[in-house]
Order: sequence, then structure tokens, then C-alpha cells
Amino acid sequence: MTQSFDVDGFIRSRKQTRVVSDLLKAQAADYLATLAPLVRPQPLFGEYLQGAPRGSGRETQHHFKEFRTLFDAHAGERPFNLLNELEVPLNIINSTPELFPLEYDHALSDGGMVRVTSPVRWVVGYASFDLSRFRQVVADPNRSGSELHRFVLHYLMLFHCFSRAGGLGRLFKGLRFPISFQCLDDFGDLPFCVISSPVTSTLPDDGVIRHSTEISGSRNFEELISEEAIGAMRDELRERLVAAVRDAPSH
Repeated sequence: MTQSFDVDGFIRSRKQTRVVSDLLKAQAADYLATLAPLVRPQPLFGEYLQGAPRGSGRETQHHFKEFRTLFDAHAGERPFNLLNELEVPLNIINSTPELFPLEYDHALSDGGMVRVTSPVRWVVGYASFDLSRFRQVVADPNRSGSELHRFVLHYLMLFHCFSRAGGLGRLFKGLRFPISFQCLDDFGDLPFCVISSPVTSTLPDDGVIRHSTEISGSRNFEELISEEAIGAMRDELRERLVAAVRDAPSH
């Protein structure tokens, strides 16, 4: 016999998830804003960026060559199929990092498909380059090639800056908001920078998702955060200290 859908319990879980997610995102955004100067492209690219002061010739040339290789490897591939090449100096409109919701597709057992949002992971992008707008541009058969070019340019620039920032990954991990690089649905092999929180979230079984989407009339669903997940948060520094004391010589 199929268990009935607990509407009240589900609503409580949704509200709890939203409260916890908002707090976690605010903390992640605060860390990101504080550390943003470490991933600004201007010091890396110098005169290769429009309006940026001249940098160290050999170093800025090295970064530009790396970035051009990165751009060429992704811009001409599906789903972008861009033909226009990089123009120097690069026009980076906004280099202020911002957090956008991480979404992915989930196939239900009945063959349906829902778009799932994570409440504990966020994609790092630049302000004025909203990830949802990027997704719309990619999916539009009548899209503007120049707009698509700007989106690909900015997201690859951010990936390059984060992946070349030595020690930044260890710093975010120490703050318990680790950084990773991954591909996302709808964007082919384009690498994105993702910040995760110390709390995990999960999907309920497909029956709960199906009931929720039928009631809301939407094909969107958000993962849920449980109280148990909050209680299971790990403190890596504490665990290392405990292990160090445990393994210390007794005399």
C-alpha cells in the first residue's frame, strides 16, 4: 500500500530548508565578497583587459595564452557553436563575483523530468551575468551570438581566475565552504565554479516529488535539508585536533 503524502510535514521541511539555505548562502556570499580581490582578472591579464593597467609582460602573456586555449576548447563546441574569436583587449564588463542557484535535471521513475535546485550549493558567476539568463540564451535558436559570446567569455574568465588562485581552495575548505569545478546541465563541457556548504541536502523519493509538482503545477523542485543533516555537520579542524591528541605520545 502506498503511503499517503504528508502535506503538513512536507511544508515544514520546505520552510526549514529555505531558512537554513538563506543563512548558508548569506555566509557563503560574505566569504566570497571578502576574498573577491584574490580572483580579480585585472592583475592576471594586465593590458590584455580593456581598461586595466599594464602588468608583468611575461606573466600576463602566459595567462592570456592559457585563457585563449581554454576559450578555443569550449566556445566552438556544442551547445555554443561560436565562430568569433577573442578580441584583444578583452572586454570584461563586470568582475564582481555573485552566487547563483545550482540546478540539474532529475528523471522520475515514471519517465517524467523535473528541474531540481540545490539549497546548499551555488554556482559562482559575475554580477550582470545571471546563470538563468545564460541558460535561456543557450536554449534560444534565435539567440544573439554576441550576447552568448559575452556569457561564455565571462564564465570562462571566472573559472580561469579561480583555478589559478593558489591557496584559495584550501582557504574556502577551511571556512567549510569548499570550492569545486564541474559541468552543469544545458552547458556542455563548460567548467563552472561551485561553492558548497557544510550541510548536505537530499531528494526525497520520487513519489514525494511527483505529489509536490502536481500540487504546485510546476516542474521545479528543491532538495530538502533535514535536522539530522545539520547535526551531522563535520568540523574538520576539530577532528584533526582530536586525532592529534589521541595519537600524541603518552611520555
